[in-house]
Amino acid sequence: MANLRFDKGDVVVSLNPLERLLAWRQEVRVPFAELKMVRVEESPLAGLACWRFPGLALPGAFAVGCARLPTGREFAAAYAGTPAVVLDARGGRWQRVVVSDPDAVAIAADIAGALLGRGPGR
Repeated sequence: MANLRFDKGDVVVSLNPLERLLAWRQEVRVPFAELKMVRVEESPLAGLACWRFPGLALPGAFAVGCARLPTGREFAAAYAGTPAVVLDARGGRWQRVVVSDPDAVAIAADIAGALLGRGPGR
């Protein structure tokens, strides 16, 4: 399962070997300055696009990889039965990043705390 971490001003999603193979990438980076919102989604697959390229999605089971939406690009490493951290961003490569993690609430709280510390308009 992918994990989220902070690294040099970015939120980084590090992928496991199978996810790397499916998504054709080792990690996804979202610059902290581009984040506009973070939240937890208890059923992350419900709102995700089923078509992934590169990537693979099995409706009701998992979604790993990229999707192009009318509003921008989305990356997911999401699994049924596991809550996910949802990062909404603006102006960068990714408009939405969805990553399942059993500890999603604590991770989202850490990111939200950092966003609050950033202050308005920063």
